[in-house]
Amino acid sequence: MTTTEDRLADALAAAARAVPQETLRPLTAPDPRRHRPAWLVPVAAATAVALVVGLAVAVSSLLPGSGQGAGSSGLSGTGSTGAPPRYYVEADISSDKVVVRGTASGAVIATVPVPVAHDGGNPAITAASNGTFFVAAFARRTSDERIYRFRLTAAGQVTGFAPVPGSVLSAGQQADALAASPDGSQLALGISFFVPHPKPGKIYPPAPPDQIVAIDTATGMKTVWRGGTSTLGRGFSVASLSWTADGRELVFLGQWCGGFALSSEACGNGRRTAQVRTLDPASGGGPLDSGQLLLGQSARLPYIAQALISPDGSTITAIVLTGPVTGSDYVSGTVPSRVSVRRISVATGRPLSVLYRRDLGSTAMVNGVPDFLALHADGVGQHWMLVGGISAGPGYDRGFNGWIDDGRLAPLKPVNGRIAAEAW
Repeated sequence: MTTTEDRLADALAAAARAVPQETLRPLTAPDPRRHRPAWLVPVAAATAVALVVGLAVAVSSLLPGSGQGAGSSGLSGTGSTGAPPRYYVEADISSDKVVVRGTASGAVIATVPVPVAHDGGNPAITAASNGTFFVAAFARRTSDERIYRFRLTAAGQVTGFAPVPGSVLSAGQQADALAASPDGSQLALGISFFVPHPKPGKIYPPAPPDQIVAIDTATGMKTVWRGGTSTLGRGFSVASLSWTADGRELVFLGQWCGGFALSSEACGNGRRTAQVRTLDPASGGGPLDSGQLLLGQSARLPYIAQALISPDGSTITAIVLTGPVTGSDYVSGTVPSRVSVRRISVATGRPLSVLYRRDLGSTAMVNGVPDFLALHADGVGQHWMLVGGISAGPGYDRGFNGWIDDGRLAPLKPVNGRIAAEAW
């Protein structure tokens, strides 16, 4: 199919997904060979051809990425519409504070009163589209991580700070990915495991694979997904989580390692497999492969580091790594060195636009907290923050932090790539 046809198919597929299933009547005697809309079948009459072409021109002009900023390849895009959110919440690797910063100035506007333990692991932060923020952190004088929620006033001040019911994790568990449903009623966690108080010289068995938990933020009830994909690799970790706008579909990017994991998005050695899959929050839990496979690594997408679903479920915005693995004079690199942020069609798996490109240079040293590359969207999926904790060792500090503004990265503080977590 042509690019126009692909985008028309994606638009129709997105519209179809928006229709509630209960309003549809069952089809009778479907023809299994009919795997595409009837209007895509070639027609003989010239008038019908003209009608399809005219429809393609009219609809494609309304599709995202088809207006200003589209290059000759048809794969460039602005990645933002209008002004970004006024504030973002951020935690630094070297700090024991979670702060609110002004997007325009980077100045600290307020401090979130979560009692973060500096030696207890780095916080995870996410936001719902209704303006509610969630932060998972190890509190002082405890060995358990817990989750808090709050809102920001029009002036960027913190209000309504309180723990989420049922959100205290067991000892040895940590949230290494976090995503709130748009209305804030559900909170998804990618939970990793560690030894709380390791004894020097003692050998411990490998940590269990990650699992995904969804918490009802009103009642504290939990839904758990684990296992089911051991054939893809011994080690499993959750690289990113996201929700569709109706909250009926939870989407995760999983990483399976043939060897051990450096972080939730990079394997230390051996084969790496990445997949974007769905989960049904109403299913009561189950295996991780119980949902639909939306996207997998391929020759076109050899290394998917982050992946977030669009509110309407029609596209995935992903960090994709390509090119050579570049190291330093003494240490080999860890991941391919060319990064791009791409919008990808769920219906076809084809790229629709490239929002941003960058060469990382040497990836011999990275900040794994747990993501040395992180992508964050605002509540409506229009403005994107990109973090890169790349080569953060002495003399190799080339990290970055900013929001994607018409193909460039507008800096956000701190700009050194030492971000533990952030959201807006």
